[in-house]
Amino acid sequence: MRYRNITLICGLATFLTVPAVAVSAHPLFEITAVNRDVVPAGVPAAFEVAFPKAARSEAKVTVGSDNFLFVPLAFIPLSDTRVALVSTGANECTSQACSGLNAVHYLDHDAGEPRYPYTSQGEWLNVGMTGVVGNPADSWGWSADIADAPVLYTEGGGGGQGLFCSFGVLTELGASGPVEIARIPVAFSDARDEATAKEVTSMITAAEKGKSITVSYKSGSENFQEVYKRGADGRFTLEGQSRVPSC
Repeated sequence: MRYRNITLICGLATFLTVPAVAVSAHPLFEITAVNRDVVPAGVPAAFEVAFPKAARSEAKVTVGSDNFLFVPLAFIPLSDTRVALVSTGANECTSQACSGLNAVHYLDHDAGEPRYPYTSQGEWLNVGMTGVVGNPADSWGWSADIADAPVLYTEGGGGGQGLFCSFGVLTELGASGPVEIARIPVAFSDARDEATAKEVTSMITAAEKGKSITVSYKSGSENFQEVYKRGADGRFTLEGQSRVPSC
């Protein structure tokens, strides 16, 4: 198995998939679990251009002092002749302090659907949100409704001893490369004491393109929303403090 999920870090292995279904609202875009055992159709030829030493849609890459095993995740179309290839890298280090990496490669191709031959136009090996114990993002998605360029969503988190937090990172795939534009708390759970146990789940439910993002939360019987507004620096930020507890 390629994929090493964040299991039982705090006794909440199933909680990682809750945010996509727990809130009684409609998500702005689909968020799905990262499955490192599935090679998406059409990406092997592109993956070999992005990672010239790849073998069987896997590429071992050393970044700093750590080794990562990258596999392809998905294509995101940027134009009629350019595509972003998203890959995830699991770290050989599996201690609590080690995280994986998410990679983005910009590849040019002939007009139309992504097709070989591809020409590499840029590589970024540390994009978005990751997890602990060597894991890259555990969930992902993308949307054309948040900014002028497509926006990649990556989610990950960690915790211990009954306490868990998860964050979603929005990365705009602009012409000059991926740029992080928002970091949002998307899940929280505190199961350390049954009497005071608390769980918060969420989904991004709306956006005013280029201006704001609305995140809908559920905590027990309570529902609330938080709005992130885009500033002059291009980032979407929340005015004031989030109601979501932190780890």
